[in-house]
Amino acid sequence: MKIESLKIKNYKQFTNLELKLTYPMGHKKEGQPLDKICIIGQSGTGKTNLLKIIRDKKNNNDLKTVFRKEESSNSEKIYFVSVEKYSQEVLSQTNIEFSSYDKQLLEKLEYAKGKLVLEEIDESHNEHILPFSAQAQIQKIVRMQDSIKTVQDKRREVNWEINRIKDKYSFDSKENISTNKNIINININDNVFELLKEKTKNYDTEKSKYTRKLSNKLVHTEYSKEDFILDIKKWEEENENILEKIANDINHIISNFNLELEIDEDTNSYEELIIKDFSTDKIINYDDVSTGTKNLVSTLMPLRIHKPKDSIILIDEPENSFYPNIQRQLTDLYMNIGENNQLIMATHSPLIASSFEPWEVVELKFDKNTNQIYREKYYEGDEDHVDNYFLNPQLLTWTSILTRIFDLNEDSNFNVREKELRKYASLDMELRKITNKKEKMEKFEELMKLSELLGLSDNEEN
Repeated sequence: MKIESLKIKNYKQFTNLELKLTYPMGHKKEGQPLDKICIIGQSGTGKTNLLKIIRDKKNNNDLKTVFRKEESSNSEKIYFVSVEKYSQEVLSQTNIEFSSYDKQLLEKLEYAKGKLVLEEIDESHNEHILPFSAQAQIQKIVRMQDSIKTVQDKRREVNWEINRIKDKYSFDSKENISTNKNIINININDNVFELLKEKTKNYDTEKSKYTRKLSNKLVHTEYSKEDFILDIKKWEEENENILEKIANDINHIISNFNLELEIDEDTNSYEELIIKDFSTDKIINYDDVSTGTKNLVSTLMPLRIHKPKDSIILIDEPENSFYPNIQRQLTDLYMNIGENNQLIMATHSPLIASSFEPWEVVELKFDKNTNQIYREKYYEGDEDHVDNYFLNPQLLTWTSILTRIFDLNEDSNFNVREKELRKYASLDMELRKITNKKEKMEKFEELMKLSELLGLSDNEEN
């Protein structure tokens, strides 16, 4: 099962959003649902809410989700992963409270909302309505000095920001623990290790049966020891050893941190996992490993155990606590989790976005003029054809991704860099005028050091 389209009207921050999630014309899979999707956009544009809408397969007057089932499969399973949000520490809390900053800001926004009357008001009147501290906090949200905007516009913007803050805390257990057996919330699934034990036991049982069968054949026929060894090896290749598979996949990543994971069939919790620092040859307690390692183990391990097939895998902010070189590996890692799944990621990471084709990227933007969330088009004209795309994250440099897709206005820390570039140009001119060899060498070394700091030597090499 894969999602192929989505229509939303007047739901949370979405006024009118329609998403086509199929391959474009001219593609060899034209019209088929995308195998992987990357949702990006500024905070508050609804990335996480889109994942939840897909997860819950919402279908009513305001929401229409269209899925396509595989002809050879009846699977309707959806796996939902929210990295860090469902950590054991958060789930153990009975009451999830707002941070002090968000609580104060929310109070000020609610105050502003209550004081906005249904008539056009000017800037001087607003100053009497709102306390000065509240104006400072919400000046980016409520543009009350703009006489063109109506009070309804201002109230809508305040409501939008209030919802954005509240959505940060909408991952409580009541909302996300579904009774639908087809929705599997990874990270809050209590039976992970029970499933692991069951699969391990089944593997051991089947292997024992097959070994006994070959042993009898070895005793009563001309079947050779060499054939026995080859047949056992072939069986092991065709039947997945879940413990080895999980350890290999996770170790492929955490070996970058000089760590190695060992799992045995008696493991009952994450805290009992054996994690070795092979630089010191010491065992590290699970509580003492990095947040990134915990995130990887607590998401990848359950997914590997479930081994999804013909399903949808939703992952919110997979990049959390991972260094850039690890982020680049995550998409392929999760794509290879099972068989014929649709992977949908919501992310703030340019590195993760760079592993997606342009038609696989859903960039959400907020139109301040209409107060609507819309999808940014990466192709020219009205025809969604592969030849019409002018942006491709896979072909851009990191700087270009940041400026052209993630809307960073400058390609560097411009003011500081400009000052040092001027210094470089000045040193270069001085160097040309110096005749004394010793002074020239000292100035040249100073110039080369600055060139390295500015990354100019990297550009020359490329």
